[in-house]
Amino acid sequence: MQLTFWGAAHMVTGSCYLLEHENHKFLVDCGMFQGNKALKQRNYSDFPFNPAEIDFVLLTHAHIDHSGLLPKLHKHGFKGTIWATEGTVDLCSAMLPDSAHIQESEVMQKNRKFLRSGQPTIEPIYTMEDAANTQKLFKGVKYRTPVYPAEGIQVTFY
Repeated sequence: MQLTFWGAAHMVTGSCYLLEHENHKFLVDCGMFQGNKALKQRNYSDFPFNPAEIDFVLLTHAHIDHSGLLPKLHKHGFKGTIWATEGTVDLCSAMLPDSAHIQESEVMQKNRKFLRSGQPTIEPIYTMEDAANTQKLFKGVKYRTPVYPAEGIQVTFY
């Protein structure tokens, strides 16, 4: 098994870990970077892996620095299941659309400034529609109940 840290390494935001096991690639978390302008800018960068090649995601909890880029992941090709506790699924059903709404509002405000100064406009990282589409990928599981997201992989949430 190979583990690659793509976030929350040397910092406490943007949690995202890629695990490769035999014929499977999966993520533990896919979080948004929060903090100063340079950290937030990382959210606009391409993923350092191909989202379409990710088989599934294990989401540890709903905090945006752990879940906040899931709609972007789906928007860019991820079609697998997002495994999380039932409580986390419920919280994400409110938090991800709220995050999208904030992004859309902030981008709208920035674009007004950009247009006035002749600069190119920007797109939000993801939209409310992207967040709603991502919600369909969630699979809620109970604590202390083993699940098998892929052959040879067992996961239990505690």
